[in-house]
Amino acid sequence: MQFKKKKEWVCFICLIAVFCLMAQIKPKAGNADTFISQEYVAYCEEIGRQYGICPELLEAIMESESSGNPRARNGNCKGLMQINEVYHKKRMQKLGVTDIYNERSNILLAADYLVELFAEHGDLGTALMVYNGSKNALSRGEQADYTKYAETIMKRSEQLERLHQK
Repeated sequence: MQFKKKKEWVCFICLIAVFCLMAQIKPKAGNADTFISQEYVAYCEEIGRQYGICPELLEAIMESESSGNPRARNGNCKGLMQINEVYHKKRMQKLGVTDIYNERSNILLAADYLVELFAEHGDLGTALMVYNGSKNALSRGEQADYTKYAETIMKRSEQLERLHQK
């Protein structure tokens, strides 16, 4: 890069200094460690307490399933946690959920389902594979041969937990 004027050189140095300073700025506590909204983080904390699930697990699933988009849809799976209404109609009735796209309700459905899966299978990796509809989830879970999905969620949940303990 060649600079013809002193002013260009000074601007270039200033620009580099700004980038260096920006790289050192620490985001505020809260949802700085995740890109999902603070509102959804708060729902994860509330519902996590209610169900005895660490909120970071719910956040990690949300990041993976919908990237924090409450209107996300993939086939019949809808909302932040990609809940399939077809399979969860009774759960929706039990919990009084009428709108699958309601952010709090969607997280509530996911937490309720996860607790059921964990109680049934006794293993988080297996529960996550079943949640995700992974092929051969039960046999893979017996061998601790977790899918990339399950491993990614467990790893991300651990990362978020460490970040939140600061």
